[in-house]
Amino acid sequence: MPNVIGGILALAALAASTLSGVEPVTCLLRGFIAYLTGVILTQLWYVFFTIRVNRRGEASGVSPKD
Repeated sequence: MPNVIGGILALAALAASTLSGVEPVTCLLRGFIAYLTGVILTQLWYVFFTIRVNRRGEASGVSPKD
């Protein structure tokens, strides 16, 4: 999933850069930065929210369902 989110952000950055007339190297750099940002932030999202959900389920005595 992080690759999908990163890819969507990269495509959005590339489209915005292309439509605004930015030079090609800067356009690709912005797309790469948007991709890395999307991947990293999605991983952080999973880490923080998955850990909290598992801890609450264990604390209440309810076993998580598959």
